[in-house]
Amino acid sequence: MNIILKFFLKALVRLLRIDADEVKQRLSIWSINLAISAQGATELIARLRSIIPDISTQEESTKMNFNRYFELKWRSLQAFQCALMLRALEDFGTRKRLTVVDIGDSAGTHMKYLLELTKGKFDIDTVSVNLDSRAIEKIRQRGLKAILCRAEDLDLGSQQVNLFTTFEMLEHLHNPAFFLRRLSKKFSCKKIVLTVPYVSASRVGLHTIRGRKQRMVCAEDEHIFELSPQDWSLLFLHAGWEVAYSKINYQYPVGIIFVSRLLSWFWKRTDFEGFWGAILTPNTTYSDSYKDWDE
Repeated sequence: MNIILKFFLKALVRLLRIDADEVKQRLSIWSINLAISAQGATELIARLRSIIPDISTQEESTKMNFNRYFELKWRSLQAFQCALMLRALEDFGTRKRLTVVDIGDSAGTHMKYLLELTKGKFDIDTVSVNLDSRAIEKIRQRGLKAILCRAEDLDLGSQQVNLFTTFEMLEHLHNPAFFLRRLSKKFSCKKIVLTVPYVSASRVGLHTIRGRKQRMVCAEDEHIFELSPQDWSLLFLHAGWEVAYSKINYQYPVGIIFVSRLLSWFWKRTDFEGFWGAILTPNTTYSDSYKDWDE
């Protein structure tokens, strides 16, 4: 089946004599729009655009070639992430004062969204963390608190944290288990909201090396581990957390005969099928049974 689909797409590109990258982006935009409609995320995305109209400088790696495809892809993902944050905050009831720490924050975007989306319900104090000074500068320009440090080295003293968030960050760490273990030991936080790229079978990323590209890369540009939800869940338990809620946000509509299968194959070949999101709560049963943590 995959061979037939591949042949069909290549033949279509040759027949229409159009640029392959343009075909890819047009198909991607069509697919994401269908997914957004199916997921009922249209209204939330419109709200996010009203809060921050321009997200073109959010990521250093793509700001030079930012276009309609990246804008739609990111808005769809951000809507999914915001929905997860709002779901996690439901359990805090009428509690007004909360501290939310976003680890790996690249521009303060999610914290700006959160402050606006919860206005009148919570009084949220946000703290953003990144090891890139460019990200820290962008966050502070938005009037938000930011700390320049590695995720694994985060130290907030005696400050109480109600919620940690980390989006598309764990796959960039060399040791995500150690990072999560430190969070469970150093903080009394009851929840973590996270998203990672969705893959059905775990693999090592390192796409720069896979492509034999000899160039300088930073943490933002390179994935180390790309794990399946099942393997991430095992790693979380090993590090002191368990999955209380999870969901896959596909970049295509599911349940449509042939179309969904075609788009699934397309996204696997060109990017990721989607993103897996989870809300974690503490569970140190297994992590405390492991005797040889390097702490």
